[in-house]
Amino acid sequence: MEEGGRTGRAQGTLSDFICKGRDEGVSIVVDRREGGSAIVELLEGMGARIDLRSLKVGDYVVSDEVAVERKTVADFAASIVDRRLFSQARAMKEAYARPLLLIEGGGQQPRGVSREAIRGALISTILDFGVPVIMAADPEEAACIIMAVAKREQSSAVRGISLKDRRRPQTPDEEKEYVVASLPMVEATLAKRLLEEFGSVEGVFSASEEDLKRVEKIGPKKAKRIREVAAGRYGAPKAEPTGEG
Repeated sequence: MEEGGRTGRAQGTLSDFICKGRDEGVSIVVDRREGGSAIVELLEGMGARIDLRSLKVGDYVVSDEVAVERKTVADFAASIVDRRLFSQARAMKEAYARPLLLIEGGGQQPRGVSREAIRGALISTILDFGVPVIMAADPEEAACIIMAVAKREQSSAVRGISLKDRRRPQTPDEEKEYVVASLPMVEATLAKRLLEEFGSVEGVFSASEEDLKRVEKIGPKKAKRIREVAAGRYGAPKAEPTGEG
């Protein structure tokens, strides 16, 4: 590639079209293992608020429905060999409604894995597991794609980032946690806290706004949204975004 300009790449690359300026107000939850990557630094430079956590599923969570698993070409090839790719794809689909696989360095040919194996793995990921695949040339393009997805998810809906990075519940308590974590802006830790406070799923769903506000990390707006979902009539108009995380 020719050097020059801001990106150091030829004119007309994907990030030239989707990555411009800073976008304050976008929040992205990032797996701690990605904390030292160039992508995180680039996202922060674009104005994203980064929340580093230990994620069980995905590397970048941008809404309660969308998580992104990022792999370099070398890691993608290794995950085919040890079949980690397919278990990860299954876990992502179980945890998030619309997961994405982002492969960085998409123009490279990894060593030790045939083109046929790469092609078959991509097709299986898309068709068998229902996980779309996006290619990025380098970290900058990968960061631009993640930022664009986060902006789209967070600009038009009442969808906050509610982590659901768990496999299917295996015990009755995990089933209860999973149900409560489906509430807006309620992630796994907060779901456990609510169940400990109110004793049951029924107790959480029937709690008043005042009762909910007694729980750590639940403010007035979040309590109101929980009550709207728990007690609101099905088919009623959508609530306006609250702006509370």
